[in-house]
Amino acid sequence: MVSHSRMISTAAWFVAFLTVMLLVAQTLPGTAAVPIKVLRVGADPDYRPTSWTEKSGKMVGSDVDFATVLASRLGVPLHYEGVAWDGIIPALLARKIDAFSRPHTFQTITTVVRANSPSNFNPAKNDLSRLKVGVMVSTSAAQALEDIPSVKPITYNTVADEYNDLILGRIDVVVIESVNAGYTTTTIYPGKLRVTNKDLTGKPSYTGVALRKEDTQLREAIDAAINAMIKDGSLNRIYKKWYGDVSMVPSQ
Repeated sequence: MVSHSRMISTAAWFVAFLTVMLLVAQTLPGTAAVPIKVLRVGADPDYRPTSWTEKSGKMVGSDVDFATVLASRLGVPLHYEGVAWDGIIPALLARKIDAFSRPHTFQTITTVVRANSPSNFNPAKNDLSRLKVGVMVSTSAAQALEDIPSVKPITYNTVADEYNDLILGRIDVVVIESVNAGYTTTTIYPGKLRVTNKDLTGKPSYTGVALRKEDTQLREAIDAAINAMIKDGSLNRIYKKWYGDVSMVPSQ
C-alpha cells in the first residue's frame, strides 16, 4: 500500500513519487539514438504498489512494468534493482540527479464513495461542506482539506478505518490521494468502493524519470518512448492493471 508517512513537497514529489529511477547512461561510440547498453533502474524495494520485492526476490509493481516497457521501447535490456530510500535522497542532494523526462503519470487529491452510490454522485470540492467527510491524518489529502475551511472532516489514523466507515455508511465520502485510492479500491475493496476522479485542488503532482543533467540524448530518447506509450495506450494499460479507472496518464 502506498505509504502516507512521506510528506513530500510538490517539487520533491515530482522526483519521488512512483519510485525514483536512477538511470546511468553508458555512452556508445558514435552518435547512437539511445546512448546506453542497459537501462539501469534503482528503485525503493519496499514501496507497494509501485515497486516491492516478492519472496522469490523478484521485484514487481507498476514502476517495474513501466520500466520494462520503457526498456523495450529503447531497445535495450533492463536491469532493475532495489535502492534504499535513504540512498535516493542523498543522490538528489548531491545533484547526481538534476534533470527529468517528460511526466509519465500524475496524481490528484480526489474523492472515494460507495460503489452502490448513484452514478451521478461524484462529490467535488464545492460539495464537501454538505457531506460527512473522512480523511487520514498527516496526508496530502488532509493538508488539502485545511484549505477548505467550510469542511470539518472526521479524521482517521489508517486508510482501512476510513474506508470501513464509508462502507458502513458512517461517512459519505473519503478524501484521499488518487493513486492510493485507485490501488486500494481495486485490490482490497473491489465492488465496494469507487473513485470519482474529481480533482479537489487543481494542482496535480507529476512524476518523471530522474536523470543526470548531462544525459540529454538519453532524456530525448526516453521522452520519445513515453510519448509513444501514451499514444498507443500501453501506459494507460499498465496503470489500469494496478490502479483501476483512476486518471493517471498526462496528455500528449
